[in-house]
Amino acid sequence: MSFDLIKDLRERTGAGIMDCKAALASSGNDLEKAIDFLRKKGVAQAAKRAGRQAKEGLVWSRVEGNRAVIVEVNSETDFVARTDEFRNLTTLAANETLAHGESAIKSPKITQAVTELSGKIGEKIVVRRAKIIQARGGALFTYIHSNHKLGVVVEIASAGAQAAREAGFHELGKNIAMQVAAANPLCLKRSEVPPGVLEREKAIFREEVKGKPENIIEKIVQGKLEKFYATNCLLEQPFIKDDKLSVQALLDGAGKKWGSAVEVRQFVRFEVGETVTA
Repeated sequence: MSFDLIKDLRERTGAGIMDCKAALASSGNDLEKAIDFLRKKGVAQAAKRAGRQAKEGLVWSRVEGNRAVIVEVNSETDFVARTDEFRNLTTLAANETLAHGESAIKSPKITQAVTELSGKIGEKIVVRRAKIIQARGGALFTYIHSNHKLGVVVEIASAGAQAAREAGFHELGKNIAMQVAAANPLCLKRSEVPPGVLEREKAIFREEVKGKPENIIEKIVQGKLEKFYATNCLLEQPFIKDDKLSVQALLDGAGKKWGSAVEVRQFVRFEVGETVTA
C-alpha cells in the first residue's frame, strides 16, 4: 500500500488516513472500490462538504502549569457547535496541542476525529487554529465569553504580587483578560504597532484634512494618532470597568499596592470567524 495511493484516496474522499488505509486494505488496493467502501461508511461524504463555509464554532482555552493553549474549531451551524460531541472535539484539539504542539491540529488523530464527526452530523467541521502561550516568568489567565465564541489568554507578571495573589492578583488577571476580549486591542503598546498599519492610518488622516495648512495638518494627524493608540494599544485603552483609568494606570495602581511593578507581558485573542492574518 503506497503513500501516494493513500494520499489520492484522501484527496478524493476527505477521509482520514486510518480510514483510507482500512478501505484500501479491504478492497485490495483498488481505488474505486475503496471509495465505494468509504461512501458506504459515510466517511467520504465529508468531501462533498469541502466547499461549504464553516463560520460558527467554539473557542476554548486552558492553562497547564506555565503554558496555556487556545483553539478555535468551526462548524457550519451554531446548533452543531453547542453539541457535546463538538465540545469534546474542541477539548481534544486543545489537549493534543498542549501535548504535541500547534501542528497537532493537523495530525492523523485530529483529522480522523474531524472526519468521523463530520460524517456523523453532516456538516463541514474545521479545526481552524491553535496557539500555545509559554509564560515568560508571569502567571497565565484565561477568559472565555459565555457564548464560547471568544477567548483570551494573558500573562501578568509582578514579583510583589505573590503575597497578594489570592486577594487580588487573580482578579487583576481576569480583568485584563476581559479587557482584551471586550476592547480587542491590536497590540500591547504603541511601539508594537506594525509600521505598515501606522503609515496607512497616517495616510487616511492626512487625506481627511487635505487642503489645510501643513502645520495644522501635522497637529491634527498627531491628535488622531493619539486617539488611534488609545483605541488599539492595550496599555493605553480606557479600562472597561472605569474609563477614567487607562489599563496602564490600573497596573500602576496595583504595583503601588504590591510594592512591585505589574506588567502585561503578552496576550492572545481568538474570536470565531474573524479574519486570521498571521
